[in-house]
Amino acid sequence: PGEVLLNVNYENNTLNSGITGVNPTNATASDAVYMVQPGATGSYAVAHKVVYGDQGYYSNDNWRSESDADRFKAARFLPGDERRYEFSFLLKDWTPWKAGDPANETNIFQLKISGGAGVPLQVRTQRNAMRLRFAVENNVPVTDIIPDIRPYINQWIHFRIDVKWTDTATGYMKTYMKLPAQNDYVLVDYKENYRTYSGTGLGGQHGYIKWGIYVTPPDITRVAYHDDIKVIYLGGPAPGNLLGEVIYAHRHP
Repeated sequence: PGEVLLNVNYENNTLNSGITGVNPTNATASDAVYMVQPGATGSYAVAHKVVYGDQGYYSNDNWRSESDADRFKAARFLPGDERRYEFSFLLKDWTPWKAGDPANETNIFQLKISGGAGVPLQVRTQRNAMRLRFAVENNVPVTDIIPDIRPYINQWIHFRIDVKWTDTATGYMKTYMKLPAQNDYVLVDYKENYRTYSGTGLGGQHGYIKWGIYVTPPDITRVAYHDDIKVIYLGGPAPGNLLGEVIYAHRHP
């Protein structure tokens, strides 16, 4: 629908897809991030791994190995931006939850804001469900989009998320999903007249995307594959310049 601002398809078989500004991981273990074949639609994808209890998989104050596009400025977002986010993932040999186990919570994708603001959206597993978790300050319940992920372990699942970023209750967030047996995306959650940006957008604050593994239950190893991560322009200030930041700062002194 618009200009592709970021396209991480890993087809050059490198951990950052050859894109300066994409950070593969801050975890130090040699296999915290690695390439796999085939990908969701092409020859390659990226894998993130976390082994609970091993410090090589501990980074940014938690058990995690995540890629991010924080330093790729064209893929950042601010209030006034309208964007589409696409990604595909595969839960590799995922350990199912059993009654009596811990909550088994793991994030696989985040729309995040710098500076400690609330996280607008997390795509995560908890017990055997896949769910969407929203910014805490919006006081909306989590949404279970796959009641039982076990039939889809080791299969590619595809997401599309359209967002109008606003710091007032005038935005929207539409989440679409395509399961392995489906031919097209299905709308699984729709927030309208909704505050999507939980920060202020001032002082250099901005939004960015993260994908990989964040949080894993005790004594469990988690591996997830990701591919075809895109940020697409839908509206707002023209991409590739700072006009939006200048206008926003002027309107919010």
